[in-house]
Amino acid sequence: MNWAWHAFTIFRIPVHLHWTLIFVVAYWMFGPIQAGAGPEWIAFVAAGLVVQFAVILFHELGHSWASRRVGGHVDKILLWPLGGLAYVGHSDEPRTDIFVAVCGPATHLLLGGAAAAAVFALGIPWDWSYINPIGRPDPPYWPGYGYYFLLYFINMNASLMAFNLFVPAFPLDGGRILHDWLRMRMGEWQANRTAGTVSIVIGSALLLLAIWTASILLGVISVWMILQAAQLRAMAGADSAYSPHGYSDRGYRFEEPRKEGYFARRRRLKRERALARRDAEEAELRAKVDELLDKINREGKDSLTPSERKTLEEASSRLRRGS
Repeated sequence: MNWAWHAFTIFRIPVHLHWTLIFVVAYWMFGPIQAGAGPEWIAFVAAGLVVQFAVILFHELGHSWASRRVGGHVDKILLWPLGGLAYVGHSDEPRTDIFVAVCGPATHLLLGGAAAAAVFALGIPWDWSYINPIGRPDPPYWPGYGYYFLLYFINMNASLMAFNLFVPAFPLDGGRILHDWLRMRMGEWQANRTAGTVSIVIGSALLLLAIWTASILLGVISVWMILQAAQLRAMAGADSAYSPHGYSDRGYRFEEPRKEGYFARRRRLKRERALARRDAEEAELRAKVDELLDKINREGKDSLTPSERKTLEEASSRLRRGS
């Protein structure tokens, strides 16, 4: 996340772009160029990428608006290869979080609805393939690049809304809604465990689909979902803040003892031996200092030999550093 730079600010929200977006653009532009597509189609693909990230930005602005609406705040928006992330903060109440989660996908309904109204206004024949989230628009005739871009825009919004809202896998919006619903039904700990398990299963299924269809983007998204879901499920562990064995990250934290591994035990024993050697050396040094001080009390300071004086000075300096 450190590979991002501040591009602009909109509605007092800083928008950051991830440097790896360059590789995403290069990947999507390489196919048409390699296939020898004409300049019109290359321009169509480039415009589609720009519009797609503009739609994603609008999606994150929906989350941001909702967060402010419920009294929360927005720190920034990040656009990266897997879409967008809105860094918002609001109350931890499940219904509030559901509202914030829904307002992101709801933006696609607004954008897609406006584009559909334009289709009817222009007299383009309607076909249900325009809103098919797992396919491309298939108009009854080729309407030209401008009209086809409008159909593509409808299909893009339908696909993004379906994927984000109706795939109940964390950290997608649908997964967050499922997690919040479970929190209201069974509590924090069990909700983390259940939502994490469901999300791992869905992420694994999508990963198999990505391998089957050779989709790099879907594969990366699936791995990211599995990792995020595993982290959520780990919050239901015996030593987590929301575990029945502990309460809570806002206050006290109780942990059950963990089994010590081989390398951890070796490191612990090594530290203990080093501490024991240091304690033995300090005890020997203190005994020697006590012996020299006793000699001074009996015979005076002038009775010390040069080596004893040096030993006393070094011991005094060392003990002062140790304290």
